[in-house]
Amino acid sequence: MSTPSQYIEETQKLIDEWHVPLYTSQTTIDEGLRSMDSFKLQAEDVPFIIKLVENPKYDIGLFAGNVSLYNHDCIHLLLGRGLRVKDEAFVIGYTMGSTKKMRRWRRNLYMFCAKYLFPKGYKFGEEERFVFNMGVKAGSLCSADLSQVDFKKLKNKKLKTVRQILGIEKEFIRDIYKIEKKLFPNSEESQRLLQRKEEA
Repeated sequence: MSTPSQYIEETQKLIDEWHVPLYTSQTTIDEGLRSMDSFKLQAEDVPFIIKLVENPKYDIGLFAGNVSLYNHDCIHLLLGRGLRVKDEAFVIGYTMGSTKKMRRWRRNLYMFCAKYLFPKGYKFGEEERFVFNMGVKAGSLCSADLSQVDFKKLKNKKLKTVRQILGIEKEFIRDIYKIEKKLFPNSEESQRLLQRKEEA
């Protein structure tokens, strides 16, 4: 039996290692989400400042692209991102960018929160800020506003199909990941982006 500190360490390892790569296409959203069951955050585990900035229940119009935790996890799957800080930066940036409402002041306000107000493990450094901005730009070219999608209706569809429905261009995202991989050679999350895994 694990001690509490061992359990926390083991759970963090699972979180750090979780990654369904962009090349994954035959997995359904529901299957992808179930692969997170052993460590998945619950809404009550999310720090309040993160909820205030990213959750639609707390939306007061300052930020664009607020989505539920469920929808946020679906977007991780569609973009082939894990759960580390650069992964979060890209997913949040892409989601916000997809709204086509990310004015400079909104980006700057979010960056301020991510740099100075977010707790340890969520904070953005300079590299994360760069990845976030790449996400915003890429998301602005997505044909769907991801903050308006009902992902529960798409949960039994394959990732490939959902990307097509929402206008998430896998080849374009792959090209962005090539740039990120080159820019951040010491970042594990950036280096694993283009890994291929065999699908069942």
